[in-house]
Amino acid sequence: MSQSLPITERFYLFGNCNIVPDRYDDWQAAYDKLAEHVFANEPNTLTYYFGIPLEHAADPSRTDSMLAFEIYSSRSDLYDIHLKSNVMQGHFLPNAGPTMTTGLDLTHYSAVGGFLDRSGQKSECGVMHDIQIRCKDKAARTELLGALKLLCGLVESAEGQDGKVQTFLGLQSLDNEEGARIYARYESREVWETWLRSSLIKTFWEAAKPNVASMEARAYAPNGKGWLWK
Repeated sequence: MSQSLPITERFYLFGNCNIVPDRYDDWQAAYDKLAEHVFANEPNTLTYYFGIPLEHAADPSRTDSMLAFEIYSSRSDLYDIHLKSNVMQGHFLPNAGPTMTTGLDLTHYSAVGGFLDRSGQKSECGVMHDIQIRCKDKAARTELLGALKLLCGLVESAEGQDGKVQTFLGLQSLDNEEGARIYARYESREVWETWLRSSLIKTFWEAAKPNVASMEARAYAPNGKGWLWK
């Protein structure tokens, strides 16, 4: 795993893949060729990882949505290289476009703290949890991000290299002044359920609550495609 670029200097992308029901397999067929090109030719596409909502994990072909979690060395690596490649423009978008109910639905973030792969072994997770937070205003987000940065450090210390919390990232939106996000991967659903009830997480939410205007969260299962890092 490349450690040359600190976690806080990378460019994070979340994509909502909004899929026409029963067209997921067609979307994946278009993706497979793209992924082969990206892995071989785009060294700065660092992470290319996907999750299926838990309600469709047993039969992904029926899902109407999927989460894309991607990391790039910079914004330019996404917009000037990845999205402008011949394979993207000439193959993926023409073939995947008809399988989606919207165009590309993307949001952008930087990290304030955390870790991508605590063990460094690329171990597949049992469940990933995505929490989107909208703070009351810019000042409220500043306070929340301070607490989130502290939480990330405490999680990393508590877990150790063999911890069952495999990924834990605290993120701030680059698209607005109120958004924040927590993206985490857990060894199993049981680990996730236990972690949600831990005193560490409860204490964080108690401290963060006055700054939060709204929040939504969803759990996903990995779809077995892409890569956590390369």
